[in-house]
Amino acid sequence: MATLLIDPDETLDYTMNWATWLAETGSPEDTISTSSWAVSASTGSPSQPVLSGATNTVSTATVFVAGCQLGALYQLTNRITTGAGRTAERSLTLRCEQR
Repeated sequence: MATLLIDPDETLDYTMNWATWLAETGSPEDTISTSSWAVSASTGSPSQPVLSGATNTVSTATVFVAGCQLGALYQLTNRITTGAGRTAERSLTLRCEQR
């Protein structure tokens, strides 16, 4: 799982590229139908970042993240459902630090 940095004053977009996974499913015409995002604190942070502006294409999903607490670690998870009914999720770790 990748660890990415975010500053408490930043609003950044994060994208999951599902193209390779979709191609490996054996159904190359399968695409993303729905996408949802969730964030949870991995270390003792009383507040959660705000997620907004979630979008997706046939093979990627993007969300904007803002408002992290300095020193906290968060797990950002993207869950998709494809037109063929497959469901998958991938996560990355965000570390909030002054940059």
